[in-house]
Amino acid sequence: MQIYGADYYPEHWEEKDWKEHVKIMKEVGIEWVRIGEFAWSFVEPAEGKYDFSKLEKVMKFLKDSGIKIIVGTPTAAPPNWLVKKYPHILPVDKYGRQKGPGSRRHYCPANEIYREYSKKIVEKYAEHFSPYADMWQIDNEFGCHDTTLCYCEATRKAFIKWLKSKYNTLEELNYRWGNKFWSQTIGDWDEIFLPINAPAFENPHMVLDFYRFSTDIHIDYMNMQIDIIKKYSDKPITHNLMVDFFDIDYKKLSKNIDLVSFDNYVPTPLYDPFRQSINHDLMRSLKKQPFLVMEQQPGRVNWKSVNENYPEGQVRLWIKQSYLHGSLGVLVFRFDQIHWGAEQFHGALLDYAGRKTSRCDEFSQAKLETNDVIEPKKEVAVYFSYENCWMHRINHINRNFDYWSAILEIYRAVRKLGYNVDFVFEDDEIQSYQLLIVPYAMYLPETFIEKIKAFNKPVIMTCMSSIKDEHNWLRKEFPHGLQDILGLEIIDFGGLDNVNVNFLGLNLKGTVWCDKIVLKGAEVMGVFKNGPFADWPCVTKSGNRYYVATVMSEEFFLVLLERLIPAKFVASDVDSVQMSDKLLLLNLKGLKNTVWSSSKKFVMEPFETREV
Repeated sequence: MQIYGADYYPEHWEEKDWKEHVKIMKEVGIEWVRIGEFAWSFVEPAEGKYDFSKLEKVMKFLKDSGIKIIVGTPTAAPPNWLVKKYPHILPVDKYGRQKGPGSRRHYCPANEIYREYSKKIVEKYAEHFSPYADMWQIDNEFGCHDTTLCYCEATRKAFIKWLKSKYNTLEELNYRWGNKFWSQTIGDWDEIFLPINAPAFENPHMVLDFYRFSTDIHIDYMNMQIDIIKKYSDKPITHNLMVDFFDIDYKKLSKNIDLVSFDNYVPTPLYDPFRQSINHDLMRSLKKQPFLVMEQQPGRVNWKSVNENYPEGQVRLWIKQSYLHGSLGVLVFRFDQIHWGAEQFHGALLDYAGRKTSRCDEFSQAKLETNDVIEPKKEVAVYFSYENCWMHRINHINRNFDYWSAILEIYRAVRKLGYNVDFVFEDDEIQSYQLLIVPYAMYLPETFIEKIKAFNKPVIMTCMSSIKDEHNWLRKEFPHGLQDILGLEIIDFGGLDNVNVNFLGLNLKGTVWCDKIVLKGAEVMGVFKNGPFADWPCVTKSGNRYYVATVMSEEFFLVLLERLIPAKFVASDVDSVQMSDKLLLLNLKGLKNTVWSSSKKFVMEPFETREV
């Protein structure tokens, strides 16, 4: 790894504490810190009254001590004086209620007043901190706390402007939105309303466009800040993304930053190593480059219903797992536990008395155990689309379906067989991979359909594939554009809770959805045993193209995939990465673990990394 550090907030401490903090940083191997992303009122306590002297002083001290600095722009937390003067900068929720100040992310990115004040503070940051900055972070966690979608008047006007650019005429918009339905025809651009507190289902075509617009308005707001910083600095610029977050199209956003960074927190009640690794692989896949963990959970957090601590060694494991999946560095959030504020229960490397915790030791140990940045070999490609995620949310056959969780079942099977996963998007090259999986992709662009047709290695596709167009309309025939290569046609479908499937003599369970398949050359590998399409095909094969007509679990995909990609090792709780010349294994257990690989048996120590 190239970057080891922590997120540091010198404005929370007295100047006398800074020297001791830096001394500890040097002792535990911290080489980078992130500073400033919530310091707006600290440097501008009243409008136009700036004081950058304290932050500049601590930055100079850090630089003189050999520590590099990531400067975060402070726009995620507007100061109270700004909210008091312009309360309409506050966002509005989907029920038409204005959100209040007193925490963070309390602004609308479309509000022109807020944009003007953002420009001023970012320009001041760039002027004062460019001599110290080794990297920049724009804002903080766009969309966090359910703030991606704003329903205020400024947003409505910006949305109308966006729609005019997209559709040009109301005739085109009315057609694409299907506005003949439920008397929604629009006669004037100003008749466009946001979907606030609607009594029934919102227009699914409008809502999809609203998601797209909301991504674009955040990108536009971010680019405004990037343009300012580039006038003063040539250092890399990033924005910290989040795990399990799909409100914003991160693929589109990532094109505008120099590197992807994200905040690695455990999103589930218990630590699930494959849920963590899938997020790492998604982040690496956004730019097909190494990524940075801008915030690494240190142990206990403050925002869950139950903020559990974790066993000894967990921080070491998390850092090593990031390394395994191609991280160029990790910063622990945060360096120091704070006595007050909304995050006072959040863990850190130092305790409340300023003493090093065991997490410091783990951090230092992980630093010694990770080497150069890893470049995973291209092996298995899994198609992913943020727009498909939105389409699944907007209207449903089965409201129990979760796109990301269903993909995770497939991902687990691939990873347990020892193969790397890259997520691929519509504009990515796919010929370098040995297997392509296209799961639950309601919408497939024509360009990617052509790539699937041209891919001459095995392809696995699933129910829901290519049933919609880019405007969220259902197609006339399913799966659109792929019937010939799959050797089948879907003539009906429906939702269900569970269905029994006979696959290669095994009795397995499907869920959520079932397709009614008419064969057009494909051979049957599995059938539905009950449900509305009992005895109809469920799993088919046409050459090296496979189709699965329901949502299946990891167990099924392990069986199917082992026919295509033989297991590289056998073990439980082991993560891996295939490099060009070796397979690297990581024991995820805090206990010894037995592994079989290439007919050899060996025992891995707790959290050990081993080359095979």
